Amino acid sequence: MNVKTNLSGFRYVDVVVDVPAVGDRKFTYQVPEGSALPYGAKVQVPFGRKQTDGYVAGHSSVKPDFDVKSVSAVYDLRFLPPDHLLRLGEVLKEHYLASTASFWGYLWPPLVRRRHLEPGTGFDEPAGCRLLRTKQMPTAPGSFAGSLFIQGPASFRWDYYCAKIKEALDSGLGVIVLVPEIRKIDAAIRALQAWYNGPISLVHSDLPGAARREQWLSLLTGDSMLAVGTRSAAFSPVKNLGLIVVDEEESHLYKAGEFPGYNAVTVARARGNLENCRVLLGSFVPSVKTGYFINKGRLKPVKPSTPGLNVNVTHETISMLGRKRRVVISKELHLALRDIFNDGERAVLFLNRRGTSSSLVCTDCGNTIMCPRCSVSLAYHARDSQMVCHTCGYRRTAPLECPVCRGHTWKPVGYGIDRVVSEFEKRFPGVPVLQLDQDSESPENVIEQFRSSSPSCLLCTQMVLGFEIPPVTGLGVLSCDNLLGFPDYSAPEQVFRLLMNLVHLLKNSGGNQQKRFVVQTLNPQHHAITGVQDPESFYVVESQNRADLNYPPFGALFKIEFSGKNPDMVRQIAEKFAAEAENHSNGVQVLGPGPAPKPRVRGRYRWIIMLKSKKREVLSGIVKQVWPEVSHSQVRMTVDTEEPFGIG
Repeated sequence: MNVKTNLSGFRYVDVVVDVPAVGDRKFTYQVPEGSALPYGAKVQVPFGRKQTDGYVAGHSSVKPDFDVKSVSAVYDLRFLPPDHLLRLGEVLKEHYLASTASFWGYLWPPLVRRRHLEPGTGFDEPAGCRLLRTKQMPTAPGSFAGSLFIQGPASFRWDYYCAKIKEALDSGLGVIVLVPEIRKIDAAIRALQAWYNGPISLVHSDLPGAARREQWLSLLTGDSMLAVGTRSAAFSPVKNLGLIVVDEEESHLYKAGEFPGYNAVTVARARGNLENCRVLLGSFVPSVKTGYFINKGRLKPVKPSTPGLNVNVTHETISMLGRKRRVVISKELHLALRDIFNDGERAVLFLNRRGTSSSLVCTDCGNTIMCPRCSVSLAYHARDSQMVCHTCGYRRTAPLECPVCRGHTWKPVGYGIDRVVSEFEKRFPGVPVLQLDQDSESPENVIEQFRSSSPSCLLCTQMVLGFEIPPVTGLGVLSCDNLLGFPDYSAPEQVFRLLMNLVHLLKNSGGNQQKRFVVQTLNPQHHAITGVQDPESFYVVESQNRADLNYPPFGALFKIEFSGKNPDMVRQIAEKFAAEAENHSNGVQVLGPGPAPKPRVRGRYRWIIMLKSKKREVLSGIVKQVWPEVSHSQVRMTVDTEEPFGIG
């Protein structure tokens, strides 16, 4: 194959390797004579004792004054990301204090073939390939220029989305549509295919690697101009991008749990800034952060001009204070369910806890069955007699005897959805109860069985919010106090949003126009619970609480995690980092260090520090300055710079 002469003189390339521990350091490698590698090319290089993936981030024609190893292989350059996506990676790596390689990796699909590099090996270069990085400087993803917030029920939002998507496609512009989870993609596709007959590229983790690769290439070449998917679709190489739609922008599922912990909403806004395209953020329940931007006039809202459904929902809050701890269904909720079932109607019971109980405790010695890899108790699942770690997935058969005292008497502590099934069947023996949670083998079949039975009850976790359910007359929340008790400043918002979405699910189910929404709680006066009947009051109280403590969006907050195999070393490095951060404070508040809520996960001990300041830039500067001073090869440090932070 022929190689362009203007590339042939650059025999050395700077490579950023995909190894989090080395950060953004560049390593120089030699390119065989006659080969050419453009800026952003994905390569395989010898690094330490093994071969490692990396990306070309610079070129040189001058031989370094040290021994240089050669690039081993290069990945198919047909998939080379366009220049604006490489710039996006640079913007995001600064925003999230991550490495260039960690974000450029999202710009390549899976299963791209690589070719071994030998002297004289040439490659066809894609049109518009780059030898050197663009001179355009990255900008932070903070602007809402050209963005709108679409607030209302799903039917209103999708009607608005589709109108704007059609305008963009008719103008020759590309479109990205993001939904928070895979099972919501089908509904999005149905809404789009009602008027659009062109190709739609799907982008999500459940697709086979080869299919994702081909979808990716069709977007890169412009054969498809519309991408629909979950958070990773925010990186799709759509040509001539003119519109990004982010539905349910408040969903925690847009936040990646693994390094570098990006949020797809932020990625969408960053792309909007870089590529000068419009971003539509939509939700039924806006996040507190979005509400703040709307109130400040930085984000324009669009709401339906006509009133919503003519459904009357009676709200009932039942205080569980002073009641027996083993009570799962209160007397009041029992009577409400009885009336619903006597009328031949359906009901939904909600509890966001899987399993039968949160743990098993030996009544003879007090021993609790713990996960051997994590510092958490194993949840008991009676239906298959399994003990399960809901942190790392470890499973084992429930023990017959205590490994400490050899006792045989176990007491379940706390309760999960399995135990509620048992109690429900005793209270309402003639009413079918169907269970919907992550342990359900076929969720769609569960919903169909619920639809075909009346009276009946659906006992579910938060998973239900991804489905269309048949008409129900009542919805009971058995408890949400475990969520309110999370050591997370955003816990009230999460509970409020959950309850609002459950009310919306109840209203939208159809059927009886008189419906009942019942919440059992130990916190009957909490603003997250009372706010369901007066949403504006929730936003006022929650915003004031955050403003008083400088929590986002009124200030910046970073979560820094230290982890390693040696617990003493992890603690020492965390304490040293905290001390140095205090010395460089510049108005920064250092919270911690302390053990993580789950101090040990997958065999690694974990400590956490929270840094708080009025300005994000100050926190970024502290982290960049302090970490090189205290870093240790046995301790891994990760920085989470954006909510939701979680409680792990």
